[in-house]
Amino acid sequence: MAKAKYSPLVMIVLLVIGLLIGSIIGEILAGLGVPYIFESKEVRWNPAGDFVILAWNFDLLVRINLASVIGLILVFYIYRKL
Repeated sequence: MAKAKYSPLVMIVLLVIGLLIGSIIGEILAGLGVPYIFESKEVRWNPAGDFVILAWNFDLLVRINLASVIGLILVFYIYRKL
């Protein structure tokens, strides 16, 4: 039986959900005393532009920890098995 083809949008949504769930689990484990799972690194991207009639400023901040990466890998594995 052939596997169904899913759109890349489904994969992106699932990966974001995996990151969020991993972060929540990391915060819970941090409260229980697991020291290395909640330490996060920040990745920041803030492009800005200014024209005469239009100006924009976009700020994107991502905090990645070990639990987020584990959630990301788990969701990617589940997506591949669909």
